[in-house]
Amino acid sequence: MSQGSNFNKPMAKPVNSGPAKAPGTSGKAIASLVLGLLSIVGMCLTGIPGLILGIMGLNDVGKSAGRLGGKGLAIAGIVLSTIGIFWTVGLVLIGMLLPAVQQVRTAARTVTSQNNVRQQVLAMLNYESSNRNFPLQDNNGLSWRVHILPYIGENDLFDQFNLAEPWDSPNNIALLPLMPLVYDCPSVSVQPGFTVYQVPYTDVNSGSNPEVKALFDNSGVAVKRGDIIDGSSNTIAIVEVDAAAAVEWTKPADWEYDPNDPMHDLGNVQPGRIVVGMIDGATQTINTNVGPAQFEAMTTRNGND
Repeated sequence: MSQGSNFNKPMAKPVNSGPAKAPGTSGKAIASLVLGLLSIVGMCLTGIPGLILGIMGLNDVGKSAGRLGGKGLAIAGIVLSTIGIFWTVGLVLIGMLLPAVQQVRTAARTVTSQNNVRQQVLAMLNYESSNRNFPLQDNNGLSWRVHILPYIGENDLFDQFNLAEPWDSPNNIALLPLMPLVYDCPSVSVQPGFTVYQVPYTDVNSGSNPEVKALFDNSGVAVKRGDIIDGSSNTIAIVEVDAAAAVEWTKPADWEYDPNDPMHDLGNVQPGRIVVGMIDGATQTINTNVGPAQFEAMTTRNGND
């Protein structure tokens, strides 16, 4: 029996293909993860390219039939990049809205301050109608802010004061913390019991007795409405002074009109503007660029201006 021609041939050795190669990782997925992380930690503009690369990397992994890995990296990159994009958009919106919000708050505070001033002037006018004169500027007594309390609905508080004693007597000083809200300016931070709402007054003891005076003076003679020669719509009754010039609301201390510096201690509560109340009850916000001469004319009661 004969054997085939291939019987004596050695068997072919099996081909050794070597160990199987591990699938590679998508570079786009890695880049997406890195860019996503950067977008979270502050480099906000990397969010969009991170999202795009993440989607591309995820697509490449899906099409590679197992040859590429990094699906989890791509998904993480997409999530982080999306968060980074929303973070960026949020920051941009906040940056755009903050100035507008601040302007609205400033305007609201200005309106509130004007309302406070208006109430004080109207109370002062009612006081004058009842007493035939405005409150005295009495350095040994209580401020005009105390005397007009019944005309701003604070009768109970007014009854607790001893009008025969100075503002800092044991009885009266104890009432300092009870300052009504109408004397609290929302645009400035001062010590509790202090106010920036003051009347312009002329110190008749500083040199010669001036002929041209502010609405109030410390001569001891009460001012009547008829003494306002310049007209009630042209004469300032109350000014909103700077925080540094704030005084205790019960103390008979106010903003001294100085003809040599008629705009001192003004214009910093509302930047560039001064809230004032005219003696007719109208309120204004005067630009600090108005000029000293014009402001002096508005401050005096008998300057023929």
